[in-house]
Amino acid sequence: MDACARMPGVIGYALSFLLGLGLGGLYPVLRRRRPVAVKLPAEELPAEELPAAELPAAVQESVTAFGEEVAALEFEAGGIDATPAVLKEYRAALDAYDRASAARMQPDALTALHDGRAALIRLDARRNDRPIPIDALPPAAGPDRPRPLTDTGERHVSTGLGDGKTEVLIDRPEPGRPALVEVDVTGEGNFFLETVTRTEDLIATGVSLISVIGGYHGRCYLPADATHLRVTTANSRNDHRWSTRIVPLSAAAALAPEHRGHGDEVLRHNGGPALIAVQFQSDSGWTVRYVCGCLRSWPDCDCRPPAWPKNTPGDDGVSDLRDGRRTLRLPRPGFLVIQEDDGGGSWYLTTQPVDIPPPSSPRRRGRRR
Repeated sequence: MDACARMPGVIGYALSFLLGLGLGGLYPVLRRRRPVAVKLPAEELPAEELPAAELPAAVQESVTAFGEEVAALEFEAGGIDATPAVLKEYRAALDAYDRASAARMQPDALTALHDGRAALIRLDARRNDRPIPIDALPPAAGPDRPRPLTDTGERHVSTGLGDGKTEVLIDRPEPGRPALVEVDVTGEGNFFLETVTRTEDLIATGVSLISVIGGYHGRCYLPADATHLRVTTANSRNDHRWSTRIVPLSAAAALAPEHRGHGDEVLRHNGGPALIAVQFQSDSGWTVRYVCGCLRSWPDCDCRPPAWPKNTPGDDGVSDLRDGRRTLRLPRPGFLVIQEDDGGGSWYLTTQPVDIPPPSSPRRRGRRR
């Protein structure tokens, strides 16, 4: 028997009890509550509501995993982070869990999981004093956004097909930190991906990550301030599908002394100062840039630059419009972000360490928060 059928349906009663409590009576219950997914036995349902089939096992597993996420949350009585706004998000997560575990149709379960994870993202942001993500405006009437695929509700994964525009809330494996987004596109059609910052204090379009026609596979660097991914598709055929997966920066492959690849990629540089020769074969524009291991942008970076020998070639970012060869400087451990306009080119990297003594002390300057 799956985990979703191990306990009777008491979650709705517990939720009603929680909602009726004041702050003073809520804290002890929060610490003890451990939600477990619940599915009503078919014989207890009216005949007209009997499901045609049970939820797929993968969806049931996603509901159970979400329940474990909620169960892992704990609040201390009188804690400074247990504010009314935080408790509101917690209640929203509980409500979403109850809806997901009682769902008899897959779309209902997936919608509840989406709502619940959004509540947990907002809750974590409030508890850690980060900007609070908000939902995009609801779509206008009509088929103006990609239809969701039949997925499993797996965390960090979004899928779609068809023409339109949609925004996906970013669920980061490491909240508040940059991440990687793995993208797969199959079939014929136009696919565009860009970042969006949509919070209570700021709404702004970020950077364009991908603009391709046809199939695509690659990884892109996802800055820490982005809250949503905006997906736009056009001229789609029936087989035009896409998926995105958010993974931590630690998933980036280590840069080898000789490294070959295709399209967009993010590599991890673990060594000291080095020069890297970049050879690109492409029919479109491309860029290779270095991101410091401190994960701050250059205006905010406190890392002292190495004393490059006089006439050392290269720069911190290189680009070209078609085929080309450029030299890039890698001052310290960090990340190499490779981007190409159409995602179809190939590249070859060769890295040569440079013998430079380490800086004696960090650069002293104000840091913007």
